[in-house]
Order: sequence, then structure tokens, then C-alpha cells
Amino acid sequence: MSEIKVSVVCCDDSAEKRSRIVETTVDTSWLSDRLIETAEQEVAAGEARGLHNGAIHPEHGAVTYLQEVNEGGFSVFVGDPDNLQETFFGVGSFVAFIDAEGPGHASKVGPEGVKRTFRLLKGHIET
Repeated sequence: MSEIKVSVVCCDDSAEKRSRIVETTVDTSWLSDRLIETAEQEVAAGEARGLHNGAIHPEHGAVTYLQEVNEGGFSVFVGDPDNLQETFFGVGSFVAFIDAEGPGHASKVGPEGVKRTFRLLKGHIET
């Protein structure tokens, strides 16, 4: 199997549990072993979501929400809710969301829109 680089949106160790982005690598077998569902998504340019979390799944408990960018891209905003820091993810990026506590993260689709593969995975990816 091969490894892929994943940017993980998770909580920091502070009492506030602010969101942050850390880098990790996973073997592709980890993805296939934990796959619950896959969906192709197309989101229009400029679409945005305010602060939200990578919530605990009602049926599966702790999960990883993994986005693979196929066309275009999107930004994720993390950190102090009064001073969020933006990171853009373009084609070829893998972005995982496991920030189930704290104020969460925000997101905004880039000017070209985004086509991405969404994967719902059992358990949290290790950071």
C-alpha cells in the first residue's frame, strides 16, 4: 500500500479546545479498512459555513470526515474565533476533520468552486 499526506483539523490541548491543523500521513489501507461511506460532492464558488465541528456521528460515534480535493479548492479557518487563520486546500489535498469539541472551524469554497470526494471513516485519524 502507499501513504498519503493528510491535513487534520483537530482540537488543540488548551481548555478552550480551539481548532488547529496538523499534518500526518496514513497508509491507504487505513482508509479502506475504516470506510463507512463515500460521496462525490460539488460545491459552488464562495459557499461558506461559519464555525462548526467535526461532530460525533449518531450511529458510529467518533468518526473522521475526510475530503479529497479533485478540482478547485476550499479554505479552512482555524484558531481563536476572534482571529481565525485561513489555509487553502487545492487539487490533490486530503483534509480530515475530527474537531468534535470547542468552537470548531469555518470553511469557504474558493473562486473556482470545488469538486471533492467525501469519505466517512470509523474512528479518529491519529495526529
